[in-house]
Amino acid sequence: MARKSSMTNAVRTAALLFALTGAALAQTPDQPPVPAVTEAGEAIDSGVGDLDARSWIGKTVVSSDARDIGPLRDVKMASDTSDGGLLVVEHAGRLLELPLSGASADGDRVTVTPTFERAVAN
Repeated sequence: MARKSSMTNAVRTAALLFALTGAALAQTPDQPPVPAVTEAGEAIDSGVGDLDARSWIGKTVVSSDARDIGPLRDVKMASDTSDGGLLVVEHAGRLLELPLSGASADGDRVTVTPTFERAVAN
């Protein structure tokens, strides 16, 4: 019985050591942690810059299911370093605010991630 107890303790100790050292080994000095949110609570830039998005003003915004929503009227950026902003789109006489994150431009069209129904439900 004592042998089983010491074997169980050895397994527990090994599992604890593995758990502690595994986390330490996963972080290398040349790879800094990448937070999902800045200290101000804004999304980290995913590649859509302020100047790029502002150049889209006037283009037709299209939903992820390929339906025209309307013309892009403005871009509201969360900060100079973040694309956690909004696209202001005119639709049926209203101004909709759609997420900039995930949007992409191709020619005279800007495709956003929400479906048409979700976009116009704002």
